[in-house]
Amino acid sequence: MIDYLPHGAQEVADAMAATFEREDLAGSQLRWCPERDAIAVRRWIVDRSRDLGGGIRRVVRFARLAAIAGGGDHLRFLYDSRIPSLRAPYFKATLLAARACGRLSQGQAMLSPTGVTLIEPCMCPAGREKSGFVIDFAQMPRLAALLDILHNALGYAVVADILEPILVRDTPHVHADEVARVLHAKLNGWLSDRLDSPHYIRQGQTMRAFLAGRGPLAPEVIDNEAILSFWISISAAPEDSRIEGFRLFTSAARAMLRYRCALRDQAAYGAIGAPLALDDNLDHDGCETALGMSSELARPRASPLWGLATHPASAVKWLTKRERLKLLNYLGGPHPGSKDGDPDWERQDSKDDDRGLAGGERFDLRFVRTLLRADVFGTAQAGIVAGMRKRIPAAVAIAEAMAPATDDAYEACASAYARVREQLRMEALAALVVLFEHGAIEALVLVGHLAGRDAVREVLQLARVEPSDADAANGVDALQQCDLSTERRQAIASALRSIARERGSADGGSLSALLAQAHAARPQVNRIGFRPEDRADPSLLAALQGSVHAVADALAELDRLLSAFPQAAHADAVSADRPRFGAAFRDAYGAVPTGD
Repeated sequence: MIDYLPHGAQEVADAMAATFEREDLAGSQLRWCPERDAIAVRRWIVDRSRDLGGGIRRVVRFARLAAIAGGGDHLRFLYDSRIPSLRAPYFKATLLAARACGRLSQGQAMLSPTGVTLIEPCMCPAGREKSGFVIDFAQMPRLAALLDILHNALGYAVVADILEPILVRDTPHVHADEVARVLHAKLNGWLSDRLDSPHYIRQGQTMRAFLAGRGPLAPEVIDNEAILSFWISISAAPEDSRIEGFRLFTSAARAMLRYRCALRDQAAYGAIGAPLALDDNLDHDGCETALGMSSELARPRASPLWGLATHPASAVKWLTKRERLKLLNYLGGPHPGSKDGDPDWERQDSKDDDRGLAGGERFDLRFVRTLLRADVFGTAQAGIVAGMRKRIPAAVAIAEAMAPATDDAYEACASAYARVREQLRMEALAALVVLFEHGAIEALVLVGHLAGRDAVREVLQLARVEPSDADAANGVDALQQCDLSTERRQAIASALRSIARERGSADGGSLSALLAQAHAARPQVNRIGFRPEDRADPSLLAALQGSVHAVADALAELDRLLSAFPQAAHADAVSADRPRFGAAFRDAYGAVPTGD
């Protein structure tokens, strides 16, 4: 089995796989557990719905029947060689043989052509003591499968201890439902430690049900329109039927994009495991397409904003709180830490809690329209919530929050990203001056991003270091070269200090132009880490050195985003979206249209 799941979920998957992937004991090509029963039991366990509780109540009674037929040992019956696979005819034949041997007394169980009726009072449903409890032969395969999974998950000894009161040879004195409650609680505790809460499972079920009406369940089904339509359908649903976590558009969009990632990964790993014909005409296109899509969008895994928020980089004020909030939907990372104006706020403690729409993965530019919607109308929704908390009538709060959503709102949103990018670029230039002055070779990372590999080659030539030694030809990060000796590092540091003293190179190349821009940018930046008094602070120098990779990554991601805006951030897009969001807000918050 491919281990791509979180560790806890992998444990659950392994416990089920040990049952579902076991071979028929008779040596045939069949699985031990029939596929249709495996699907049903898997759904019971993963969804943790009422079906699981009903299954466990039946499993307890099935274990009682197995103990009776097995002469007091339920395992002897379950793994009897006469039941090579979980098929109804095998169970029927084995139980008939047990009755022939006198192990099934009339006071305990009665066989019929279709199943078994347990007639002991402790086995009967509450209030129906005279009717007995019926288990059909057709039900036994999935009950045996569930019992086997319980053994895999909790352990044979734990399950045996819980079942002990109903495994006795004589009439049990404990009702089967009491034993089932203990077993169900034990399994739920085990699952809760390893799977998401039932709340997240219900969210997944809701998204799956919505997408089922749009075609086959595949990553491609989730697009910008599907995300908006899903949220609108949730907003229009009756209050008592809404699923928590989808009321805000940003939350619904984030959930749908993460669900898309899960579907994409499932398709990719399915492609890996797909059988290939052993001939000369192998077609790898499907597998390569799935894997390519998965690997391309999965990097970089960590938002550069995590790097800027981590020591030592966090000592430098690269971004204000407002700028970090602006980048949050796109780049993700930690929330700046204020509840003001964000009803969906939660303090984040780890990178697993990334607040970006893409959930910690690289943002797919096919969803730029969703990003713009989240930035413009998600912000409007936050304003509506804030207004209603102040007891402003819903209709008034909606009108006030929607006022900024004019036809140029998406263009203004794109311009705001461009301003943040320009500010960060100016700070990167200002940082170059300090890094050059101190001979910090981390400067090469910013040089490579801001001026390209030719500028890096200039530095390396002045240091008399061959470009290949620092991999300049491939984009230039000398720091990642394990064979970059101390001598070469010192030579590069000396060259950087020399360039700083001369303010560039003599031939007026790309490096000289970069240094001119850097010196021009320096007086324009007065944030912590860039002030004149900060130049001699060793801790702030270390912070600048520790920031270069995150800054370069953030700039690269913003450049990528800005190139995608012209096709999405136009007035017609806002005009089409505004009435749909307005109507959804009125549905969600019970406001009567004001005629605007």
